[in-house]
Amino acid sequence: MAFKEIVLTVHGSTSPAFAAEKGRRSRLPQDPLCGVSGHRTKVLHLGKHYHPDQGGIETVTQNIAEGAARAGCDVAVLCFGDVERLSRERVGDVEVLRAPIWRKAASQPIGWQYFRAFLRCAREYDIVHAHAPNMLAALAVVLARVPSRLVVHWHSDVVNKGWLGRMMHPLEWLMLRRADAVIATSQAYADASPLLRRFRDKVRVVPIGIEDPKLVDNRSVSAPALAQACGYAGQPAEESHDDRIVLAIGRLVPYKGFEVLVEAARELPPGCRIVIVGGGEGRAELESRIARYGVGDKVQLAGRLDDGSLRSLFQRATLFCLPSVSRAEAFGVVLLEAMAHGLPIIASDITGSGVPWVNSHEETGLNVPVGDARALAAAITSLLAEPERLERMRAAARRRFEAEFTAETATRRVLELYAALAPPQCGNVVA
Repeated sequence: MAFKEIVLTVHGSTSPAFAAEKGRRSRLPQDPLCGVSGHRTKVLHLGKHYHPDQGGIETVTQNIAEGAARAGCDVAVLCFGDVERLSRERVGDVEVLRAPIWRKAASQPIGWQYFRAFLRCAREYDIVHAHAPNMLAALAVVLARVPSRLVVHWHSDVVNKGWLGRMMHPLEWLMLRRADAVIATSQAYADASPLLRRFRDKVRVVPIGIEDPKLVDNRSVSAPALAQACGYAGQPAEESHDDRIVLAIGRLVPYKGFEVLVEAARELPPGCRIVIVGGGEGRAELESRIARYGVGDKVQLAGRLDDGSLRSLFQRATLFCLPSVSRAEAFGVVLLEAMAHGLPIIASDITGSGVPWVNSHEETGLNVPVGDARALAAAITSLLAEPERLERMRAAARRRFEAEFTAETATRRVLELYAALAPPQCGNVVA
């Protein structure tokens, strides 16, 4: 439950933990965990990567870390980076420690300096906030036995990772047993996760939130740059202005299901163009399928784009599509970006994932059977054929984003959890 105010009780007196901060973009509590003797709660995040490295978990970590820092916590992040030795820098109000990568296995960075840095500094922090899956973070919190309160942020189960997954399972079980609280991003995922079901009493659902793009630099890129991203470069403008863009974003990896979307393109009506944004090892396979299905005029692989180009594509698009095919898609952070821009969504109805909950069927969009190219094409075609229905879903998507998925809302919910776990030196924290 989101909260409006936390009241700190110190030696029988009470004071409001949230200050009314008019004129600020993000109204977050000031010093919500600052107790006796002016102690500021110190929080250490354990992640794989951090800004400017991009990714869904990295975005979530950054939003929470920066929000807690604005609220008065002392916040640090321990992560891996492209460095030769352990480095320390400030990114905004957050201290970032980057450890060098020795090896990488199935997207898991490995390096002994990460573990060593945690052992050396963990006792300085009141709360350790570990983002999972992360084998090194799990190993660190299980073996170190530091007195800090432990919050495990469960972004996803380890899915289809072979030997790494088998090795991770007992380690994650030990980490969850050690945890004081576990954050799940949706109730659906918590109920379906074999590990989280064993620790139901510790689980707190905190949906992911992102910064509202309307509060960020909203300038569009030039028309030629947008045409390049959509695959219209060199074509007369009048040939592309009426096309309806179906936008999809993600790494070009199997679980994202872009092969299904490419196959669906065969049955889409004229004047509909799919633009897939992202890079990855699956590009060659997608290019092969596009050629085999003869849909080169309907599907554009735009590659990686800068923020400005991506914002312009969101503004230009008619629909957003997330065709993922497994629970590796635990939540679909990119859905929040689409909703924030008022885009109706067509997503996969993945059992045990948060995706069908985020995209409320028949309200903010449509959820279709996993891996069914024909059903996907039919859903896209039906929405494009009903402008009034499309507009209703546009408005509903934006409303749902504002109500559930802003970074401010997510950060407040995390701060409430921190308050409940605050150690004695922070005073008594009550709602």
